[in-house]
Amino acid sequence: MRRISSIVSGLVLAAGSLFVTAPSASAAGYGCAGTEIDTYALKTSGGVTNGVIHLYYDSSTGKNCAAAVATAAGGAGTPTLKMVWLIKCKAGYSEGATCEPWDAYVQDPPVGSGTKYSSYAGPVSVSAAGRCISVGGSITSPSGVNAHRTIEATHCG
Repeated sequence: MRRISSIVSGLVLAAGSLFVTAPSASAAGYGCAGTEIDTYALKTSGGVTNGVIHLYYDSSTGKNCAAAVATAAGGAGTPTLKMVWLIKCKAGYSEGATCEPWDAYVQDPPVGSGTKYSSYAGPVSVSAAGRCISVGGSITSPSGVNAHRTIEATHCG
């Protein structure tokens, strides 16, 4: 009887695990190190979310890292234009300021490459300990509708 009970318990646990939601992708899943510190929706003018920018910070290196990940509406799994960028603001900028000029700008894919990605653009990273950063991205759906966003000086310090 104990053996049957153990088998039934094992089957119940196995069946239950089929209904557990998969964990979200870790920083390493996008090639970033550190902890996710923010997310930003990339919405079209019609309010459709084509993707999400995931922003990470690694306190051991002082690096920020970002990836722009497509949703189903943004063509996840279909090669479309997907882009992400990070800017290291010059010293003295405060939250919400426009970071121009800047100390560093990184973008994926490189300007003018025309590269299309199936799932996400990035990762891009910049060392910005003690500075503000600006982050942005763009994802075009398979039907050609673009969603883009720039977050001005943020995560300062």
